[in-house]
Amino acid sequence: MLIGSRERLSTLSDILELSIDNGPIEQVSSVKSLGVYINENLTWHFHLINCVKSSLRTATGAIKRVKPFVPQSTLLCTYNSLVQPHFDYCSLVWGNCGKTLPNKVQKLQNCAARVITSSAYDADVDSLFHKLSWKDLQFQLQIQKAVRVRK
Repeated sequence: MLIGSRERLSTLSDILELSIDNGPIEQVSSVKSLGVYINENLTWHFHLINCVKSSLRTATGAIKRVKPFVPQSTLLCTYNSLVQPHFDYCSLVWGNCGKTLPNKVQKLQNCAARVITSSAYDADVDSLFHKLSWKDLQFQLQIQKAVRVRK
C-alpha cells in the first residue's frame, strides 16, 4: 500500500510496480492493522463507517433484544462492555479527522442511549446522557487528549 494524497497516488499508480523474486506485489487500497483499517489516503472513513458502525449497531441491537428481560444496570454494563470500547479504541486518531465522521459515530451513541432508556427517537439526548451519567463523544475525546498529554 502506498500512502499519499489522491492526486499524488493517481500519478504514481500507473508508474510504480513492485515485485519480489520476479513476482508482482499486489497493491491494496486499505490494510487492517491491530483491528484498525487504514487506507492509502490516511482517512478513517472505511474504518468508522463500515467496521465501527456495523459493530455498534449489532451491539445496540443485542441490548434492545435483552432489554425486556434484564434490569437497566445490566443494560449499562452491557453497553460498557460491548459499545463503549468501540468509541475509545483509536479515537484519539479518528476523532481529529474532520467533523462529519465523529458526528456519525455520535449518532450511534445517541441511539444506544435511547434504546437503554426506552426513549423516543426524538428525545433530547442531553437529558438522556445526564440521566445515564454519560459524556458525549466530543467530551470523551477531550478527556482522552488531556490524559495523553499528561502522560
